[in-house]
This record gives sequence, structure tokens and C-alpha cells, in this order.
Amino acid sequence: MNSIVHPFSKIAMVAAVLTWVVFSAHAQTYPEQYLQQALENNPGLQAQHKAWEAAHQQVVITGALPDPTLSAGFFTPPMERFMGNQWFDVGVMQMFPWPGTLGKQKSASEKMAESQYHQFRDERNRLFMEMTRLWLEIYRKEQALNILERNKQILKAREDIIYTRYEGGQQRSGLTLDIYRLEIQLAALENREEKIGEEHRALVESFNILVGKVPDEVIETPDTLTVLAPGNFDTQPSAESFAANPQFNSTQAAAEAAAIQQEVSRLKTRPMLGVGLQYSYLAPGEAAMGQMDGGHMLMPMVSVSLPIFGRKNQATQQQSQLLAEAAQFRQDNRVNMLQTQWTQLLAKLNNLQRDRRFFEQQIDITQKTWELVTTAYASGDEGFDELLRIQDQLLELEWRILENLVNMHLTRAEMDMLLAQNIFE
Repeated sequence: MNSIVHPFSKIAMVAAVLTWVVFSAHAQTYPEQYLQQALENNPGLQAQHKAWEAAHQQVVITGALPDPTLSAGFFTPPMERFMGNQWFDVGVMQMFPWPGTLGKQKSASEKMAESQYHQFRDERNRLFMEMTRLWLEIYRKEQALNILERNKQILKAREDIIYTRYEGGQQRSGLTLDIYRLEIQLAALENREEKIGEEHRALVESFNILVGKVPDEVIETPDTLTVLAPGNFDTQPSAESFAANPQFNSTQAAAEAAAIQQEVSRLKTRPMLGVGLQYSYLAPGEAAMGQMDGGHMLMPMVSVSLPIFGRKNQATQQQSQLLAEAAQFRQDNRVNMLQTQWTQLLAKLNNLQRDRRFFEQQIDITQKTWELVTTAYASGDEGFDELLRIQDQLLELEWRILENLVNMHLTRAEMDMLLAQNIFE
């Protein structure tokens, strides 16, 4: 009876051992060896980084004084004055905002640059998440090919059972029919194997494009993925739980910038002061006209802006207040969205762990069923179709366990991304 022991009989025991070993710690796996290269080569991430650098330059721009104005005037003919004939005037004027305005503008720009930086972090995390997804899918396809190859060998070994059943020489038509059924099943597995191989090549190329590598370069994946521990997660996380999340940080910095901008709008309703200097050149005049010998004249000047349009000033302040309130609402909404995503991911992870326990139980039961059906087939009490059906069930369960394991790692990666942990810090 040892000749018909199915290799799947070891799956339940192996899964139980894995569960006992790995459930003692969180062992989330990431493609860490490719992250630095992606940071350097991915054009989308580089574009976001340049946008952050550009936003940082705005700090210098808004913290600087307005450009001075230079004015010049020429007289043709020259204007006759007591000191002589005035040919031209040249003046320069520098305006100064109300005290404190430039500092507030600079602070607001710094907060906006900080918001842009967190957007860069978010783009980086999205890139890492997509790399992790593709990497796990590559692993899944590779393991699927191994499963198919193993099942092909199992089916080929079933040919011995067919000949054992018909070794008496009777019902030769039944022998031929069962052999044909076996060949059909093998052909289906080979076709499935070719399709998965094509999908694997596409995933490898996509991953290499993200990283900036040669499209057909081999991607290293782990030999096995471990079953992740359930973990003790907060079912109702507060805003503080997402304190490191770049989306939360970005909206928070934008809200702070809007609040500062509200103060800037108030200061801009105050007068601006200007200080300048005017130079005039006077050529010697005619003595008969009582004019003097000309000379150079310097005249200090001051100016002040008059913010007399009250409705405009009120509208400016009201606008900045509304923008600040809108920014605060966006921040509150972001917290709600993060909490919603966390709740959904936690429910998904719990269901994945629940499904895994179910699949392990089903494998154990299906394996026992397969052994009974194999014995019945060898003795002529069961048909080959039933044997193939049980074989398909075992194959499907192995597929499900592999898919469950990959989805478990992918879900935990998404949870790490929300909390900005591991590679998403």
C-alpha cells in the first residue's frame, strides 16, 4: 500500500510546522536589495524629488524683499531752474513690507515645501509598494510553476496504478481510456505551465523597468515565504497612529501653511513703506537769466502704500481664512481615509488567516479521501475520473494556499505602508 501514498500527504504536516515556527514573530519580506537602485533610476520618483527641490526654492523667493525700482527722466529741451538747466533725473526706490510679513511668508513657504517633501515620500512609498507587489507576484508564479511540475510528476506516476488495475488483461478498452484521460490532464497542466511562464516573464520585465534594470535580468526571490503572525493590531487607530504617514504629514503641513498664510493676508492689508534717493543733474545756466552754475542734486525720498480699498482687504482675509479651514477639513478627511483603509486591511488579513486554517483542514480531509479513492480504483471499485477529480482538488488547494500566503504578505505590506514602517519609513 506504500506505493500509492500521495505526496500531498505531507502538506498538512509541513503547514502546521510552518505555522508553529513562524507565528512567533513578524517576518514580512521585502525586495530590499532593489530599493536603492529604484530610488536612483525611477523617473517618476525623480520628478517628484525635483518638484520638492523647486518648492524649497520658494522659501528663498518669498523671504526676500521686493525688487527695487529704478526710474529715469530726460528733459528735451532742458528745464530751466534757478540752479541751472535740468537735463535728467535718476531715482531708485525700495519698498519694505509691513514688519513681520516676510518672516511669515517664509514660514508659510517652508511648510509648503515640507508638504511637498512628504508628497515625495508618498510617491517613494507607492513605488516601493508596487515593487513589492510585483516581486511577490513573481514569487507566486515561480512557486506555481514548481507546483505544476510536481503535479505533472504525480500524474505520470499514476500510470502505474492504471496498469495495476488492468494487469489481468481484461477490459483493455478501459485501460486505453484511462491512459487517454491521464494524457489529457497532463496536456492541460502543460498548457497552464506555459501561460504562467509567459505571465512570469511579463512580471519580471515590469519589475526591471520600475527598478531601472535590463528588462530580462533575473530577479532574486526567496525560496519560501513564511506564514505571518496574526499580530496585535489596534482595531480603531487614532490620528496619532498615522503620525509618520506621509499623506497625513503632507496635509498637516499644508494646513499649517494655510494658517500662517492667513496671518500673511492680514499683514498685507497694512501699508508698505518705501525709501529712495533721487539724483538730478543741472547744467550751468545763462547768467543773464539769473541762473547759477548748475551742479548735482540728491533728494532722499519716502513713499507709503495706501490700502484704502476695504472690501478688497476684507475679501483677502476672508479668502485666506476659508483656505485655512479647507486645509483643516482635508487633513481631517485624510485621517478618516487612513482609518478606513486600516480597518479594511485588518479585516482582510483576519480573513486570510481564517482561510489558511480552512485550507489546511481541507487538505488533510482531501488527502484522506484521495487515499481511499486510490485504493478503490486499484481494486476496480472506483473510476479514474474520480481519482483525477480528487487530484484537481488537491492541486486547487495548493494553489489557494500559495495565493493566500502571497496575499497575506501583500496585505501586511500595505499595513506597513499606512503606518510608515519598515521600508516605508
